[in-house]
Amino acid sequence: MKFSIIIPAYNVADYLEKCVKSVLIQEFKDYEILIINDGSTDATAIVADKLSVENTNKVRVLNQTNGGASKARNTGIESARGEYLLFLDGDDFWSDQHFLNQLDEITTECIDDVIVFGYSYFYDDRILDFPISMFEENILKATCFGIFNGPNWNKCVSKKLFQNGLKFPEGMVSEDSLYCSRILKMTKKFSILNSTQYMYRQNRKGSLTNVVKEKNVQDTLEGIRTGLSDLKNYSVEIQKALNIYFAISYISILPYVNQYIDNFKIKELLYQYKYLLQYAKCIENRAFKLTGLLANLLGIKFSIKLFPVLLKFYK
Repeated sequence: MKFSIIIPAYNVADYLEKCVKSVLIQEFKDYEILIINDGSTDATAIVADKLSVENTNKVRVLNQTNGGASKARNTGIESARGEYLLFLDGDDFWSDQHFLNQLDEITTECIDDVIVFGYSYFYDDRILDFPISMFEENILKATCFGIFNGPNWNKCVSKKLFQNGLKFPEGMVSEDSLYCSRILKMTKKFSILNSTQYMYRQNRKGSLTNVVKEKNVQDTLEGIRTGLSDLKNYSVEIQKALNIYFAISYISILPYVNQYIDNFKIKELLYQYKYLLQYAKCIENRAFKLTGLLANLLGIKFSIKLFPVLLKFYK
């Protein structure tokens, strides 16, 4: 089997059918769908079972007590039979029936550890595309462009990486940063698909990703500490790539951290890893680069007070 599509599902009864059917309409048919019902309290389990009964050769449902999206994905990983694994959140969907065909072509031509693709923000009244703007398949260059940062679901990952220990960190709300850094550490070869066929639904009522909370900030900083703890085990190039990668993660929380600065652990880690700002000059994304350079110039104490004001004005 070529692909396993793992769908963590928690209280997404209104969206799950559209999500699953966006996979079922794919022209490429050598795949399986694993829906992981993460202890939903709405009708998600009913919808999932219905889809499984209607598509017994394609859809499997695994039920677990609520443990979070990371645990759900890890449950799916353990049961996956595909050569490559993709993750699709239960309230999102794919927009084109040729998507798996495109991934199959890439993985047939090259034996990659990971294929990274673009995505779109899906609002009720508009769609914003975020294509990948670089094509040079070099780890360090890709990291400067933030290719490995961001969501887990814009990466098609070889099962070999999971067999070698890759998994999602559980108990975190900002798990993608640490998970994707592990992909960066393990990847020997990758390809880029300049596609924006993943539709990332925005402003959904009940979504856990719409607000930057104290745990998001602390988990991001804890993820930086964990991700950099074994830095010396890697080549000079990968060490630099990881510092740039986590510089982007660090900069991303600066506009939100001041409201939680009384949290001792947040304050301690914020100052411990402020040296990452020196890598801002390597970042290609203009907003992250300027934010990092400004924070390095003005200092953390002043910057974290200024950035929320600038962010409010920018919005």
